[in-house]
Amino acid sequence: MKYKQILLTRPPTGSNALQGGSDSDPHPQPPLGLAYLAGVIERLDDVHVLDILDGNFSENYVYDVKMAVKKHNPDFVGFSAFTPFANPALEAATEIKKDNPSILTVLGGPHAVLADVTMKKCPALDVIVYDEGEGQIEEIVSGKPLSEISGLFIRQNGKVIPTTPRSYIDNMDSLPYPAYHKLPHFPDGYHPHPPKSTGKKWCSIMWSRGCPFFCNYCNRENSFGLQFRNQSPEYVIDHIKYLHSEYGIEELTFYDDVMSLNRKATMKLMKEMTPEKLGFNLSWDAETRVDLVDQELLFAMKDAGCRMISYGIEHGEFIHEIKGGTATLEQAENAVKWTHNAKIETVGYYMIGLPKETPETIRKTIDFAKKLNCTYAMFAITMPFPGNKLYDEAVKSGLVKLDDAWDQFVYSGVGAGGIQAPVLTTNSLSANDLGYWAKQAYKEYYFRPSYILNKLLKIRTIKDLKMYYNGFRMLKKDM
Repeated sequence: MKYKQILLTRPPTGSNALQGGSDSDPHPQPPLGLAYLAGVIERLDDVHVLDILDGNFSENYVYDVKMAVKKHNPDFVGFSAFTPFANPALEAATEIKKDNPSILTVLGGPHAVLADVTMKKCPALDVIVYDEGEGQIEEIVSGKPLSEISGLFIRQNGKVIPTTPRSYIDNMDSLPYPAYHKLPHFPDGYHPHPPKSTGKKWCSIMWSRGCPFFCNYCNRENSFGLQFRNQSPEYVIDHIKYLHSEYGIEELTFYDDVMSLNRKATMKLMKEMTPEKLGFNLSWDAETRVDLVDQELLFAMKDAGCRMISYGIEHGEFIHEIKGGTATLEQAENAVKWTHNAKIETVGYYMIGLPKETPETIRKTIDFAKKLNCTYAMFAITMPFPGNKLYDEAVKSGLVKLDDAWDQFVYSGVGAGGIQAPVLTTNSLSANDLGYWAKQAYKEYYFRPSYILNKLLKIRTIKDLKMYYNGFRMLKKDM
C-alpha cells in the first residue's frame, strides 16, 4: 500500500514534559530528524507531508495529535522520540488508532533501540524504524512490503520481528535539505541552550554522521553507526547560504558527534566559511573531542566564525577508560588551552556517578574542571541510556532494572528546577550523595571569586549583564 498523506510529530522534551507541561523545553531544538524525513518524502510523487507537529509547542500533546489527525486525515503518522519522552508518543499512537485503525503508526529516533519491548507494550504501534530512517521511510511510503524493507521492527504472525539490517547512507550529499518550511515555528520558536546564543536567528545543522569511538556512556552508534561520514564542504556551504537567504540565519550549532574527525575536510570547510567567502558574518558553535583538535585547526575555526566549542571531558580520573580512543587528561588540558588561545570559548562536560565512583574520584573531577577553567562547565549525574555499554553493564550488575519507566531516563543535573533522583547509583554513593556532589561541583566552579571577577570584566552590554545575572540566579536557586 502506498501512503500519500503523511503526518510527522515528536513528543515534548524537557523536564516539564514528563508531567504533561506546556512549552516544556524553554530552549527547544528543531526536530532535524523529522525535517530530514520530510525532505526525503517530498521528493516522491503524489505524497504530501501534511504537517510536522512539535510537542514543545503543545498545551496537551496527545490531544493536539488527535486534532491534527482529525484535521488532516493522514494515512501515515510518524513519531520520533528519545527514551525519556517516548510514553507520550505511545499514548498518542494508541489514541489515534482507536478511531483510525487503518492509519500506519511508525516510531523512530533514539528510542528505537528498545524496539522489541516498546512494540510489545504498545499494540497500536505498527512499525519501528531503527538506525538512520530516510531510506526506510521512503520505501514504506512508496508501498514496498514491510517484510522486504531492511532496518525495521514489524509485527508478523503475532510476533515482533526485525527485518534484515540496513547499511548506513554512504553518500551524505544525496540527502535533501531538511524541510524547514514544514516546521511551523521555524526559525523564531527555536533557541540554543544557554550559553550558546548571541541572540541572532539560529538553527542547528549536521554535516556528518557516525562516530568510530566506543564511549561507554553514548548510544549514538545505535542511530548513526560507527562509520564516520560527512557531507562535502561544498554541500554544507550551499546549505548555510540557503538558511541565510531564506530564513535570515546568522548563527548555527553543529550537532555532530565528532565535528572535526575528518581534519582535511574540516579545514577545507573552514576556509569556505569565512565572512569573505560566505558574504556575511556567521557565528557558530560545535562539539568535538579533545584528541581531534590542534592549534592550526582551531585558529581556522575562529576565522570561520566559531565562538564556542563543547568538549566531552567527562572525568578527572576515568577519562581514558570511559571515552573510546586516545583521549587523556593531558590532551584535555592542551585542547582547552589552544581553544582559548584562539579566542574561542569552551564548554566542558563532566559526569558524576560512574559505577566505580567514590567521593575521592568526584573530587578529582571537580578539581580538574577548575584547573582546566573552561568558559562554562556542565556537571551531570551519569545516565546509562538504553543502548549504551554503561546501561548494559548496569543492567547485568543489577544497578539498573530494565522496565518501561522510561521517563526516569533523563539527565540529572542542576539548573532545570533541581535534581531528579538518578537512575544509576553506585555501590558507595546513594542518590542523595550524588545530588549533593552535583550541587557541590556547580557551587565550587561558578562561585569562585576569580571566575566571577572574570565574568564581570567581560560585561559589555545590558544583555551580557542580564545573561550572567540570570545564570547565577538559576544556580543559586538550586544550591
